[in-house]
Amino acid sequence: MPTPHPRRRATPAGALVPAVACALVLAGCGAGGDGVLGGARPATGTEPVAAATVSVANGTVATTQLPVYWVGDVDGEQVLFREFRDDDEDPGAADPIAAAAELMTSARPGDPDQRTLWSPVDEVGSSMTPDGTITVDMPSEAFRPGLGRHEAHLALQQLAHTVTAAATTSGLLSRTSEPRVVVLVDGRAGEVVFGSVRLDEPLRADERLEAPVWILTPRNGARTEGRLVLTGRLLEGVAGARWTARARDGGPARTVSTGTVETVPLDDGSAEFRAGLLLPPGEYVLTVEGRDAEGRPVLDDRTVEVLPR
Repeated sequence: MPTPHPRRRATPAGALVPAVACALVLAGCGAGGDGVLGGARPATGTEPVAAATVSVANGTVATTQLPVYWVGDVDGEQVLFREFRDDDEDPGAADPIAAAAELMTSARPGDPDQRTLWSPVDEVGSSMTPDGTITVDMPSEAFRPGLGRHEAHLALQQLAHTVTAAATTSGLLSRTSEPRVVVLVDGRAGEVVFGSVRLDEPLRADERLEAPVWILTPRNGARTEGRLVLTGRLLEGVAGARWTARARDGGPARTVSTGTVETVPLDDGSAEFRAGLLLPPGEYVLTVEGRDAEGRPVLDDRTVEVLPR
């Protein structure tokens, strides 16, 4: 039976990919709902729960950059952050879905506080059906041993978010699409991965696992002259967001400037934010902080250096 080929260009709606159709039959995907773990069912046979929702925020335009999701910590809880990587980091970027999935396993996050839950591989396969179902063929060595059930769930969501965003930002899917993600292991469907999860149902990206605030630009460690453009995303319910620039000049960080961010609501209830900053030369920690629906502070930060003009 044919399977998706490594480095295959993802196919837009309108041309059926036989390999994906076969994969869907093997994976048992039909009219049934998604199980626990975002569509993957524990091998022990735990009863499924309601399907999760999909977030494709910031996917309003096609881009040549590759979106990759990383795992980070917010108040002791592990959540997902998105980072855009240059497509020239991966020679297979002609297939944005496969290239983004590969970078998710092998690249190093720009923020040192974030990480991946996958082992590095240099070859991933992908394809897509006309209805937008994405199939990703991951090598068996990509599945890191020793993950607990919660981390296994988060790792699969890291993959589902990454390939969904890659299909959206590359223009293969519309921003309002809610694609399913079928995961094969060395071309095989229905495998048990991470020692505890059976891949017998498609995944859906669960927005509840996304960080409530994330900064997209500038990248952590960026060096620039003078003016900075701060952009990012706020989940639904985050309000009162402000940015703060704190100088790092050898002593305790001190606030240099602060202000509110401009927000643009998106159809899924989240919002994009933007702010222009003009700072003197120096090293800074840029923070965007708001409050969630329960009134708790939520934030993301970046370290940048402003160079003399």
